[in-house]
Amino acid sequence: MSFFDLEKMESASKSNLDAVQQLNSKIFESAEELYKLQFKTLRAAADDNFESLRKLLSVRDPQAFLELQASFFKPNEQAERLVEFSRQTYDLISRFQAEVTKLTERQIEIGTQQAQEIVEEICKNAPASAEPVVSVFKSAVEGAGNVYESAQKAAKQASEITASGIEAAANAAGQAAAQAASGKKTA
Repeated sequence: MSFFDLEKMESASKSNLDAVQQLNSKIFESAEELYKLQFKTLRAAADDNFESLRKLLSVRDPQAFLELQASFFKPNEQAERLVEFSRQTYDLISRFQAEVTKLTERQIEIGTQQAQEIVEEICKNAPASAEPVVSVFKSAVEGAGNVYESAQKAAKQASEITASGIEAAANAAGQAAAQAASGKKTA
């Protein structure tokens, strides 16, 4: 008599492997998106620098040089670009985190169900003399599930707090850039 249903164990193993493969895929997709965002931003900065150099090479008199030099220094524009890059990065990371959380929660539900089925199978096949041990085992599995559920809730709260902090910082930076721009225009 076997305590374990080997088909259920095999199914659980395959399910876990599929979940790890999906997680791996999400990691690579997100890394690729981040690379593309960084590359796009770097390319735009390089294009701007070359355009500035072209303008500099076309300057013919000192007055035009001074005007061009003043146009190069645009802290508000640079701040806006940085804020936009930060927001896009934040959005990408938030999407990744949400996808991983959803995948993890789904896998935890499946794993919990599979663990309960295994415990039920063990309890069903255990000899009557092992009832105290089976009871302790059942309690331990339930306790572990409760601890994990509490940890999951705490992690979700921490994630929400971090996300709101990052969003608030991005908004504050955007407002500061806007205020600096409006302050410079009125001066």
